[in-house]
Amino acid sequence: MSAPCSRLTPTGSMEIHLGGKMKKRGWVWLVLAVLGTSGAAALFWPVDAKRFVMPPVSLATSTVTGDDLTRAAKTRLFFGHMSVGENMLTGIDTLYSAHGISAPAIVEVGPDATAGQRVGGVVLHAHIGENGDPLGKLKNFDARMRGGLAEQVNVALLKFCYIDFDSATDAEALFSAYRQTLDALERDFPNVTFLHATAPLMVAPTGPKERVKALLRGDPNTVRERYNRLVRGAYPGDRLVDIAAIESTGPDGDVSGALYPGFSTDGGHLNETGSALVAGGLVRALARVAS
Repeated sequence: MSAPCSRLTPTGSMEIHLGGKMKKRGWVWLVLAVLGTSGAAALFWPVDAKRFVMPPVSLATSTVTGDDLTRAAKTRLFFGHMSVGENMLTGIDTLYSAHGISAPAIVEVGPDATAGQRVGGVVLHAHIGENGDPLGKLKNFDARMRGGLAEQVNVALLKFCYIDFDSATDAEALFSAYRQTLDALERDFPNVTFLHATAPLMVAPTGPKERVKALLRGDPNTVRERYNRLVRGAYPGDRLVDIAAIESTGPDGDVSGALYPGFSTDGGHLNETGSALVAGGLVRALARVAS
């Protein structure tokens, strides 16, 4: 026999039963009882959708200068990423096009291949590892660099994805593994400047069901930000692409611990403005390297 299960009825009384699944509304009433009136209001208060209309792309293109773009285009970057990285690559094209400056070549490299020597600036990029396995991504990035890419580039960046973090992720252990890997790469390849990125965020839950789930299971954004604080504390600002800070700063300058909804297409990936904003952070970092 399964363990006894309890739920609150809509009238507020507790109902005990054996076996079976609690009705969907049962756990909601339980959480409301724990939270009290003020907590319930916070969970169910409607979201002002007008706040989250996508800001104009000009918001992003104004964050970089022609000089930033020209200097960044002289670097030879290897960028290991997944889908948000694709958004950033699209954003790079947007920024260069808006300023009327020729963008560097963007070349994808296969899992066991390098791109061959090229003259001038280039962005070599590849999908690294598998989403949900950040340690595997670290190993894959390390293998790519040691497999020949380190001889072809002068800048490198590994970006984790928001999906690499959940409420059970040990942010401190992951950062320790990241730092050990990058320390060894920096030691072995002194001619390569390694940039560092904070982990992307997701939009905060807005619907009642999503908010209750975040309350009960934990909000992965808090874990991402715990990792991000370690990254910010370990690496100088001129070598940092602070994706999370860009994503969480709304057009009015307000900063939250979540991706601003007006920058996103689906709560995690970036729309045109969001893509260009985050790409701007990468361009500015590359421009600093080229200075």
